[in-house]
Amino acid sequence: MLAALQESRNNPPQRNLSQGKHTVRMPYQLNNLNLLLVEDDIAMRALIRDVLDAFDIGNIRVANDGTHAFKLLKQFAADIIILDWVMEPMNGIEFLHKVRNAPDSPNPFVPAIMLTAYTDLDRVIRSRDAGITEFLAKPFTPVTLYSRIVAVIEDQRAFVRSEDFFGPDRRRVTRPFPGSERRGDASVIHVDASATAAAESVWQI
Repeated sequence: MLAALQESRNNPPQRNLSQGKHTVRMPYQLNNLNLLLVEDDIAMRALIRDVLDAFDIGNIRVANDGTHAFKLLKQFAADIIILDWVMEPMNGIEFLHKVRNAPDSPNPFVPAIMLTAYTDLDRVIRSRDAGITEFLAKPFTPVTLYSRIVAVIEDQRAFVRSEDFFGPDRRRVTRPFPGSERRGDASVIHVDASATAAAESVWQI
């Protein structure tokens, strides 16, 4: 496990994350994390950055497409990557494939979260087969984004290499999000329920 993620896991709970009727425990200090955000839309990039700042992520770098992100990754030791799908000239899937497989990739094992508005089953499967760690649909909430970061910290799977794949084991075990309260209107926490269901079914294949 990456040293920063291990340290985050070992630190005690500090804060709660509130949204609507929900209060969710934030069980990890994330101030030691290096996070690379890859998003071409300026407004969306600013929104995601604001949410990440609210999580007290230690060091955040941004890139506007996969080409820029790959160059930045060589200079910035990212612990987690959050990436969009649709970008030019290099989209999210092409970037992820390069991170996982290119001979000059600085870290083929870095966890990556796909954050996209395109949530059809085919894209979920393509993301999985490109080596994505977690999948999250837009629009998202702070709760759902934080849950994916927690999943990266807690559910790191072994990496598998075959003729046509390198990435986290495509089989996964679903574990509950460690929030202190999940009662009330579930639509807040499960705003991306359809994509989540699709992703969970795909990762069981």
